[in-house]
Amino acid sequence: MGYLERISRGMRRSGEAFQLSGTTYYGVFKLLDSGTMRTYLDDVEAMGVTRPGLTLVTDYNTPIAEDDSITRDGRTYTVLRVSVHRIGGVAVAKAAALA
Repeated sequence: MGYLERISRGMRRSGEAFQLSGTTYYGVFKLLDSGTMRTYLDDVEAMGVTRPGLTLVTDYNTPIAEDDSITRDGRTYTVLRVSVHRIGGVAVAKAAALA
């Protein structure tokens, strides 16, 4: 089993549900700390993040893009930036900064 299948299975098993365009997907959320925020956002964008911002890691097949809105626990977040993470040149996950 490859990286992509393992990550997808792990997200479905252990991830938290969220809504994107009326469809349920799974991912892992954590608070958007200042170090992570500086990695993904420039200074002006970072100043505009309302607290608490979140970082979402989800499977590569999730069709998430900048300016999408996702709903988690009844609260709506806007996707500020999306990054694709690769292992051995194969895309396996996406990370998104949310505000």
